[in-house]
Amino acid sequence: MRSRTPFIVVATLLLTALASRGDARGHRRHASCDPTDCSLQAAIEESCPCHDISRHGRYVRCVAHAAKRLAASGLVDRRCRGRLVSQAAQSACGFSDVVVCIVPTSLCTDDGVCANDDSVDCVADEDCGTDCRMTTPDSCDSSNGTASDAGSCALVDCVASPNGAFID
Repeated sequence: MRSRTPFIVVATLLLTALASRGDARGHRRHASCDPTDCSLQAAIEESCPCHDISRHGRYVRCVAHAAKRLAASGLVDRRCRGRLVSQAAQSACGFSDVVVCIVPTSLCTDDGVCANDDSVDCVADEDCGTDCRMTTPDSCDSSNGTASDAGSCALVDCVASPNGAFID
């Protein structure tokens, strides 16, 4: 079993700024409860590496325990635990035959503009917009999509894409 000390240290470093920031009047905000926050997801990934877990149920259970530890340490609101577990349950983590697939919604024409909106300049199809789906690798390839390293569509912005097209 993995030691929890590195998890708590990383989680504390990543989330301390979020949990301790105040609003404009100096009032302290509650601990973070955005399950798509990249710092929070990095803390979860430290304890429950998506690509290292072979079964989906084990991943969800691991996230449930990690969320409980984060809440007990005050780094996330106790009410956030359910959101984190729900997001884990909707992820591709632990499935060997499922990928998070980023699919272009339009084509980039030879003129360098999007086929669905000629006022938008583009270099690649992804510049014209994308949809995210959880699908099989073959289905992703056949739909001209790109598999993401993100564990779920909600976390695509937390993971750099191969060509940087999906990151704002």
